[in-house]
Amino acid sequence: MPAVLVLLLAGTWLLSGALVTGTEPLTVAVGRTAVCCLVLTVAAASSASGRAGLRQAVARPGTVWLLGLLGFAGYAAGTLLAIPRIGTSLTNLVVALMPCASVAVGALFFGERPGPRKAAGALLACAAAAGYAALGADAGDLDGVGLLLVAAATTAFAVYGFLYRARLSRLPSLAVLPVLLAAATCLLLPMSLPALIAHPPTLAATGGIVLLGAAVYAPAYLVQHRLILLRGPVFTAAVQLAVPFTVRLGDWALGTAPAPSVAEILLLAVCCGGIALVTVRTGERPAARVPSGR
Repeated sequence: MPAVLVLLLAGTWLLSGALVTGTEPLTVAVGRTAVCCLVLTVAAASSASGRAGLRQAVARPGTVWLLGLLGFAGYAAGTLLAIPRIGTSLTNLVVALMPCASVAVGALFFGERPGPRKAAGALLACAAAAGYAALGADAGDLDGVGLLLVAAATTAFAVYGFLYRARLSRLPSLAVLPVLLAAATCLLLPMSLPALIAHPPTLAATGGIVLLGAAVYAPAYLVQHRLILLRGPVFTAAVQLAVPFTVRLGDWALGTAPAPSVAEILLLAVCCGGIALVTVRTGERPAARVPSGR
């Protein structure tokens, strides 16, 4: 399951990066979210248990709108607006710091206190990421707004993981996700409407958005949320550390970026080593399984 998640998430970044080069980022965000919502709604509504789960999720509007904003609308807008400014690989690298953000969020708001090893790992990972950014990897000039956008999106999703597990863990993900994605689509639509009217996507871009939402994001969200329930937000974020490597190699294979330099590879390795200190358990009991609500 973790390997499947890495491949799917790498696919979302590569395809999103290709789409936003010729299409407004918010158009891609609202399109992929709406398509993913439609696909998962059809899947959930195909069974009686799925329909019951949909009704239970809809009955929690406050939680739905909050999580739709943090985990989907805010995250999608922040990351996709950052890609044209700082590039796919650098955006993905900041997102890869999510384990550090999760540790901080857990300590500040959910009573999960990090030890010295985790704190040291977070600092090491952030230092390596700053060094990687300073190389200008995947971008000509670093852009402060782009970095702030993706940092805010990363923090928002870190908060989302804890809230999702705390408030909706007893409902099956297949029933919860369509409702959250519907709320996110409603939040994204007003932001994307001016760009959508002024610069409507081409037929090819529309097809790419449909493919992105239906064939890549839908299964990625299901696997990701299953891991959050089974192993927790920090573990799930740690699995995603392999994504920057996959995306960087994908950019190279597609000819959109040069081969990684020795310095880039070393800094990426140090970054992953630091986050490993944050996420790898030593001498702890495995996390308890969370009921799926069935």
